[in-house]
Amino acid sequence: MKLAVLSTPRRMESLAFWKNPILVKEIRTRMRGNRAFVLLTAHLLILGLAMLLVFLVFRSSFGSGANLEARGSFGKAVFGLLVWMELVMISFTAPALTSGAISLERERQTFDLLKVTLLKARSLALGKYLSGLVFIFLLLVTSLPLFSLAFILGGVVLEEIVIAVLILATSAITFCAIGLFFSSLFARSLVSTVLSYAFAIFSNFGIPLLMLFGITLFGVLINSRPGSPMDVPTVWTLVLVYFGWLVISLTPLATIVATEVALLDGQGAWVAHLPLGSNTEVFFISPWVVYVSFYLLLSLALIWMSIKLVARAER
Repeated sequence: MKLAVLSTPRRMESLAFWKNPILVKEIRTRMRGNRAFVLLTAHLLILGLAMLLVFLVFRSSFGSGANLEARGSFGKAVFGLLVWMELVMISFTAPALTSGAISLERERQTFDLLKVTLLKARSLALGKYLSGLVFIFLLLVTSLPLFSLAFILGGVVLEEIVIAVLILATSAITFCAIGLFFSSLFARSLVSTVLSYAFAIFSNFGIPLLMLFGITLFGVLINSRPGSPMDVPTVWTLVLVYFGWLVISLTPLATIVATEVALLDGQGAWVAHLPLGSNTEVFFISPWVVYVSFYLLLSLALIWMSIKLVARAER
């Protein structure tokens, strides 16, 4: 009996993340009752109604025959609408699931109870984080059959769907990590929630505004010089082009659009190019590669800092 008691901490440390008691408890709590069922049903109904509206718009273009071009346009419209709606869902749902993960425990005065258990700070933080991420992935996975409709219609190829799902999954991972970080940093859930949504809004709308401001500023500098824009020294043109490409690659919707344009232009999925003149082309890493790589690294850094913040609170 004594040996069993002494070996308990070692067994707790060796638990795999899928056996994390915080993760199991949070998932069971979230999935019990009608709330999860209603949310999933409402999510799919909204997507279905949106597809129905698109079908009504394109119905007149189908005609009585097999109009492949119209069906392809319908598939593209369905695909674009689904991706946009999924991105909006992730941007406004993911922060809500993790922005109160740690701060709510403090407000309810249950954080001290968690500290006296055998759980490590890593298990606590990852359990809270993964419980929110699993639910977001559940919403995303349930919508995949709707994406297959665009593939069946011939409007998009499998490569486009895979890239879009990767971008959406990366956005979910990042927004959940942001919520966990602010929840670990601040004791008030209101503050962490506001900052989490501020980051989501900034990444979707603030970065494009900065890009517009930067391009406008560079455009004024270029137009203030004599001659055409192509007469400007190459370094200024390259700075403008690479700056715009970097900002595009850090914005989820702009990344999806830019990658789609490159694929429609016949460019590869990994490398894109942009003509700057009659004999000049600039090559870039595809926006989705930069977006996925940057935000996955950012998410890992935020999760690591969240674990450190929770561990610091334990001392």
